[in-house]
Amino acid sequence: MQLIQNSKSHLSALAFGDRSTHIDESVYDMRERLKFIVTGLIEYESLIDDKLFRHHSSLLTINGMKIAATASTPIRSKVGKTNKTTLIIPLSGEGELIVNGRALQWRASSKAVFLPNCGGSSESTNRSVLMVDLDPIRLEKVARTMLGVSPDSISLMNLDIPREIDLQVGRVSFEAVFRQLANLLDQFSLQPELLNQSGIDDTFYRNIAMMLCPNLFLDASTSTPNRKYARRLLDRVCQYIQAHLNQPINLTDLERVSCMSRRKLHYAFLKRYNCTPMQWVRAERLALVHNQLNRGIPGDKVTTIALDCGFNKPAAFADYYNTRFGEMPSATLARAQAR
Repeated sequence: MQLIQNSKSHLSALAFGDRSTHIDESVYDMRERLKFIVTGLIEYESLIDDKLFRHHSSLLTINGMKIAATASTPIRSKVGKTNKTTLIIPLSGEGELIVNGRALQWRASSKAVFLPNCGGSSESTNRSVLMVDLDPIRLEKVARTMLGVSPDSISLMNLDIPREIDLQVGRVSFEAVFRQLANLLDQFSLQPELLNQSGIDDTFYRNIAMMLCPNLFLDASTSTPNRKYARRLLDRVCQYIQAHLNQPINLTDLERVSCMSRRKLHYAFLKRYNCTPMQWVRAERLALVHNQLNRGIPGDKVTTIALDCGFNKPAAFADYYNTRFGEMPSATLARAQAR
């Protein structure tokens, strides 16, 4: 990657903390300063003349959330695998990271990068970035709270895969959002004792959740003006499922019946039933099997009943049944037939 062809040796401004920053003139000093947020660091290398290298940064911790504003002339770095989840938000410049053999590119006004529990190598032009050290559990919890979803439901966000993140979503510029938040950090730095009371860390988490999963939040917001209509659509889907439990059912069928997108359908089931659409299908089938087994009709067989109720994999069915009812289906049938 030829990132430094048009790079200059000037130092970009920081997102916050410019008033009190210290300028590093060697990659060693930069490495020591960034240990605060960059763990597993193996090496830094200046991509221009060492005498022209410059770096400065500002580091904060707000209620456990570590955040760094950092800017430097062009550099190359290598980072070993870490147990941290980091979001890099570029405010100027561009760069490329190689993570697990895959190239991830970031660029101001275009792409951020989300890096969970991984290392790799990178090159960048003259740049200024925000680096946020995230708690995945807290991020998931914030997203659930924003969407009104039960904390015990399945995971809403895919937080295990390194990926590029769009900074522009529709008419919303998340770069502009984070610049404004960085300006707030600058204001609170005048009275740092107020920083933990400001709640700005929660604002960061809420905006990061929306940036990572914009479609989930956009779908949720666009459905709210027509809640009664959305409830009727979901009722129709549930009625369809209950009428077709003995037949194959897939998400495409449910999207067609509901006239909803897959994401909206997924959210609707999470909101009402605390599960996905296909998990609800399975739960209804298990309830139907349970009722039929409890009839205790002589000659009934577990496999036949399971197949009639839409289960075509006996071993998987038995595991699901045991998890749901605390016993194997054969035990339910035997007890019912012995009555």
